Amino acid sequence: MKMANKADNKPKIVSIVGLTASGKSGLGIKLAQEFGGEIVSCDSRQVYKGLDIGTAKVTAEEQALVKHWLIDIVEPRRCKAAESAKQSYTNCGTGIYNVFEFQRAAYAAIDDILARGRVPFLVGGSGLYSRSIVDGYEFDAVTRSGSDAVILNGSEIRGNVKSKTGSPCFNVLQICLLPSREYIRGPVEQRIDQRLGQGMIEETRELIKQGVNKDFLQALGLEYYWNVEYIEGRVTKEQYKKNLATKTMQFAKRQRTWFKKERAEITHYLTDPEGFYEETKKLISLFLI
Repeated sequence: MKMANKADNKPKIVSIVGLTASGKSGLGIKLAQEFGGEIVSCDSRQVYKGLDIGTAKVTAEEQALVKHWLIDIVEPRRCKAAESAKQSYTNCGTGIYNVFEFQRAAYAAIDDILARGRVPFLVGGSGLYSRSIVDGYEFDAVTRSGSDAVILNGSEIRGNVKSKTGSPCFNVLQICLLPSREYIRGPVEQRIDQRLGQGMIEETRELIKQGVNKDFLQALGLEYYWNVEYIEGRVTKEQYKKNLATKTMQFAKRQRTWFKKERAEITHYLTDPEGFYEETKKLISLFLI
């Protein structure tokens, strides 16, 4: 794998992407501390306030270690149910939070970080969001018709991508964490019990009590879909845990397929969790010279 061209005078950013339960958040925090960076969260669900346990949102203590951007920026109580199957369940007040808005907000955050001489770290598992920055996607104007809407992992895309290659704004080093299916199965199952113990179901009950639409929550998928199913009495606790584990593993499979198509000239694939930190640290050290 070739490193990004050192003659490229575009601003440098580091992107850490990969499978769910692969350790992206923790790795990103550790490396951002090491290299004087700040983290731009690349997670389509962590933008919502109050959805903390089910999205494995970084804690206040973790955010105190490294500044995080694009977390808790959308109020879910502004979101309403779709009026038809063609519409998204992420219709929030004055607009729809999607990849268009993410790209705009992420560019602003990255510019702020760079202006202060810090290193931007793009960290998360929402592949469309990360690629919109890394590849510099260009989008058609956002429309309201609904007929051209595409929904991916709870995010609605209205309009079309003009160019999937686009005009990248940055010189990017991308690290993609792809541990084996066997490796992530353990963490996936363990964190279901952990999150239940932390009060994930109670968190969802409280969101509903505060007026967050159940359909909106279920459209976010995975934890929140099955939380509502359990709250509504449509599954037992054992069925809940089994179904959530199965769906999460299926989601990881789709992520693997997506991330295997990243740009070869900038992406380094790591598969051994034992070496994630040291390998990534070495690559970043060379990249930032």
